[in-house]
Amino acid sequence: MQSPILTNVLLSIIAVFLLVLIVQNARGPVVSNSYASAVRPTGNPHQSSASRNSSVAPDSPMMAASMYFQAMSAFPEGCHGRSNLLECDSPAALKVKEDIGQAAQSGKGPRQVFDYIIEKYGMAALTPEAQRISSMRAQ
Repeated sequence: MQSPILTNVLLSIIAVFLLVLIVQNARGPVVSNSYASAVRPTGNPHQSSASRNSSVAPDSPMMAASMYFQAMSAFPEGCHGRSNLLECDSPAALKVKEDIGQAAQSGKGPRQVFDYIIEKYGMAALTPEAQRISSMRAQ
């Protein structure tokens, strides 16, 4: 007699755990580290990227701008031997980083920032991978 009761209790507990998992998954991923929560998109998900930049964290603009630096070649003076702008700290590179950081802080979306970079520094300023992605977008 106790076996069916025990089985029903265990099945009820499992059902509750499954329900909790379903509810959590419906809410979306749980972000536990501060960097991920700083770059998590906020606001209206249908809002255009021209009016917001979800990758820019207001408290750490240079961290958010690092994605742009990783997509840029190490072209400024003093960056020889570096694979991208993020790895370079020459005075010329710091000026370029500051300029791009200001563009990212201005509220432009990623596409607008990359358009600005290409307009100001040319396509050669991007890494080969970023150039390939940019050319795919233009098609």
